[in-house]
Amino acid sequence: IWQCNHKYDGEEKCSTPHLTEDEIKAMFISAANKLIGKKTAIISPLRASLDIAFDTSALEAETEKLQEELMVASDLIQKCIYENAHVALDQREYQKRYDGLVHRYDEAKVKLGAITEQIADKKARRGTIEEFLKVLREQDGLVTDFQTNLWCGLVDFMTVYSADDVRITFKNGAEIKA
Repeated sequence: IWQCNHKYDGEEKCSTPHLTEDEIKAMFISAANKLIGKKTAIISPLRASLDIAFDTSALEAETEKLQEELMVASDLIQKCIYENAHVALDQREYQKRYDGLVHRYDEAKVKLGAITEQIADKKARRGTIEEFLKVLREQDGLVTDFQTNLWCGLVDFMTVYSADDVRITFKNGAEIKA
């Protein structure tokens, strides 16, 4: 028996019904067959849009600029420290200049981290969609029995609203009522 992940969280209990594994498998087969019925209408447009939707070239160019900025800021910080060690400077002015350079470096580092995360996310999502397309393309005919590889390759998640309203969301974003 399967139940909501949040069935017993907090004060208010989830009221969605529990499902047996056989019911879930039957719902998956039904939804998968509906998806497979639209196979050609799904594969071509999705394949064509992959390069546009998951293009990381602009983000990678920004990454290069930020890496250069980090190098420049790092060099300036080192020069600032060297100058302070070898020349008598007003320490307040030195600290102000040093803090400004460190702030510049830290800002670039934070931006670089965020962009690197965006690139990794796009690449992971692209991989998920490519795997979805591969599994869908390889499926010949309708599904007659539950197959774990199909479930893992096609399904993102399943939502149970009520006993009569169960929806399976596939990895391409399509939501099909089971």
